[in-house]
Order: sequence, then C-alpha cells, then structure tokens
Amino acid sequence: MRDSRKVLAAKINPDGQLGEPKMCVRCGRMFSYLGYGHFYCPACKKLDEEDFMRVKNYIYENGVAPAMEVSEVTGISLDRINQYLKEGRLEIPENSPIFIKCEMCSIDIRSGRVCQECASKLTHAMRVKMDFDEEQIGPVPKKMIGKRRFIRGED
Repeated sequence: MRDSRKVLAAKINPDGQLGEPKMCVRCGRMFSYLGYGHFYCPACKKLDEEDFMRVKNYIYENGVAPAMEVSEVTGISLDRINQYLKEGRLEIPENSPIFIKCEMCSIDIRSGRVCQECASKLTHAMRVKMDFDEEQIGPVPKKMIGKRRFIRGED
C-alpha cells in the first residue's frame, strides 16, 4: 500500500496534475511530464521560451535574417534555431535560398520535420497498421454529473 502512494505522489506535479516522471533533456533534472510538449522541466521550459522570444523579437524588429546572423546577435545556438524550425515555431521565408530538409526524403521544406507528401504517407501507413476491428473501438462515455455507474458481474 505504501509503495503505491509513492508512485502516485511521484506522478503528481506541483500544480496537482498527474504526470509521468521524466528526466529533462536540457538539464538532466527529474520532473513530472504531463504527456505533451518537450521533455523540459518547468525551469528549462521557461528558459526555452525566453530564448525563443529573443529570436522572434529579433526577426520581428529586423526583418528576415539568416539563421547565422540571428544566432550571433541573440546568442541562441544554431541548433536551437533549427529546433524551432523543426517544431514549426519559426518558418523560413518562401524566397530564401536556404531551407531545412525533410527527414524522410530530404526535399527542401520551410518548417517542420517532414514534407506534406511524406506526412501523408506516414498517416496512411499508420491507418493501415492500426486497422481496428469494430469491437476494438470503445464508446466515449456520456458526461454524468453526480451519478455513478457500476458494471455488475453475474455472481
């Protein structure tokens, strides 16, 4: 009984939300991961947001600029700027001579990790692979406020 309380306590973050214990990819500290976003602890997430805002503000104030220039002026590494491009938080202008590459077919793309064609292929492949039978798809419960339902087995 005591062990299950420890596990439950480890999965509740300071905001009272359940999460899975993970190690921050930036600083290595343990934190409660809620299942979405990056594997950053709250402190590193805040730093990442500050870094992104520096890049975004520089581009907003100075217009389109090469990543190398943005990196030198803002102090944000090229790797981090490329990460923002892959996340879709930044986008390379249409008339740029330099683009990032699709991770599957290496065609030039302006942001993200894969091109539209490869994304469609991945989606189709996933649908084929995850071909569920009708009985494998569970119904969504109706919202029942203040009521409890039990499935009673035949005794």
